[in-house]
Amino acid sequence: MNTPAIPYPNPGVQHTRCVLALTAVQACLEVFRPAADCGSALKRQLDKISRWVLACAQQTRAKKLSAGAKRDLDKRFRVLQGYMITEDMPDETRFRRWAALIWAALTFIEDACNTCPVYAHAPQWRYLRQTVNTLAEKLRELEPGMDEDGTAIYEEAA
Repeated sequence: MNTPAIPYPNPGVQHTRCVLALTAVQACLEVFRPAADCGSALKRQLDKISRWVLACAQQTRAKKLSAGAKRDLDKRFRVLQGYMITEDMPDETRFRRWAALIWAALTFIEDACNTCPVYAHAPQWRYLRQTVNTLAEKLRELEPGMDEDGTAIYEEAA
């Protein structure tokens, strides 16, 4: 017996999900980048991720966001923005928060790759997913449990 395929969201929803994923990753990069040493492995990994974000964004820039998509993204970005305010945190807490945000960004990318074939089926999305996953796994080694925190952030914002 064949199981019916689960339909993908409409192209507009796929576009919105991809924009959300790319923006979440870019926001994390902007905060991590100043802390990365010029010749460090972290900086090289952030540079790779940044390159793939730009490559993936080429596809999403061609389509304008509808007013409803903008409202939806604004709502999700407000949730994420609440987690990005870390100035008054001790360094250890701030590091855990940013590690969790990277995990949340990875989850947004995986969501886009799994549910948005119109935009996220190209090879650059696979490379973006791979490079963010590499960073997220290294951060999880340094900060066990951050994946659970990141999943909770994703669930709240998704």
